[in-house]
Amino acid sequence: MNTNIARYSFVAVAFIFLYTLFSNPAYSQVPNYDLQEIKPGVYVVSAGGYNSMFMVTQKGVVVVDAPPAIGDKIFAAVSNVTDKPITHLIYSHAHKDHIGAANIFENVTIIAHNKTAEILIDRNDTNRPVPDMVFFNEMNLPIGDQEIQLLYPGPYHQRGNIFVYMPEHKVLMAGDYVVPGGVLWKHLGVTPDVPTLIKSIDQALALDFDVFVGGHGQPGTKQDVIVQQEYVNDLQENAKAALNEVNRTEVIQGINGSNAITEAYFNALTKSCTDKTDAEWKSKLEGVGVWTDEHCERMIISERVT
Repeated sequence: MNTNIARYSFVAVAFIFLYTLFSNPAYSQVPNYDLQEIKPGVYVVSAGGYNSMFMVTQKGVVVVDAPPAIGDKIFAAVSNVTDKPITHLIYSHAHKDHIGAANIFENVTIIAHNKTAEILIDRNDTNRPVPDMVFFNEMNLPIGDQEIQLLYPGPYHQRGNIFVYMPEHKVLMAGDYVVPGGVLWKHLGVTPDVPTLIKSIDQALALDFDVFVGGHGQPGTKQDVIVQQEYVNDLQENAKAALNEVNRTEVIQGINGSNAITEAYFNALTKSCTDKTDAEWKSKLEGVGVWTDEHCERMIISERVT
C-alpha cells in the first residue's frame, strides 16, 4: 500500500474514533468529580477544590451547598446512588463560591440561617435564591427517617455561617472552616471576629462526631479540629508574646510619619509571632509558612482591640 494512502487512512480512522468518543453521550457524561460515601447514606461530592455533601433519606435527598465548581455534577452524583428526588438544599453560608449554583435546583426547599437570608436579600443575586426557611440559633430538621441539626456558632467566617450536624451518623460539616491537614485560609479564614472563631472551635468539639467535612479539602476527623484548635491557641499565645516582647521605641527609630511608624511596629510584631509559629508548625500543617504572617497580624489586631 502507498505510504501516503496508509497515513491518510490512519488519520481518518483516528478522526472517526475521536469524533465517536467525544460526541457519544456515554463518553461525554463521564463524571469529572469525586464521590465518597463517608457514612451509610451520607456522601461528599468534590470537584474543583470544593465540596458538597448530601444525605439520602426515606423521603428524599438533602444537599448541603451548591458550589459553581461542582454545579450540576451534584445531580449526576445523586443519581449514581439513588433515584430519590432532591427535596432540600441547605446553605452553609452566603458566599457565592459555595452556593452560587443554587439556582439550578428546582422544586427544593432551601434552608439557611436568618443572617444568610438577610445577606442574600441585599445581594439580589438570581444564582443564590433567598431561602424558603430560616432559623436563628438552631434548628432540628427531621426528614424521613433521618434528622439534621443546624447550629449557629456565631460569625467565625461570615455572619450566618452554620454547622450542619448529623448526630446519628456522627458527621459535622462546616464551610470555610477547618481544612484537614492544613490551616485556615488567609487572615484566619477572613474571620470578622477572632474571639468568635476561637469559641466556635470549642462548640464544634463539644459535638459527638468522628467525620468532619469542610468546604474544601478531603474529609477529616475530629482530631483535625483538635489540631486546628492547638494551632489557633499557639497563634494567640505567640501574638500575646509579641505584644509583650517587641519594644516599640526601638523598632520605630529613624522612621517618620504616623502611618510608617504604625506599619514598622506591626511588621515587628508580626515577625515575632510568625517566627515562633513557623518554628513549631511549619512541618505539621500545609499553609504554615505561607499564611502565618497574615494569621499572626489578624490575631495581633484582635488582641489589641477586643
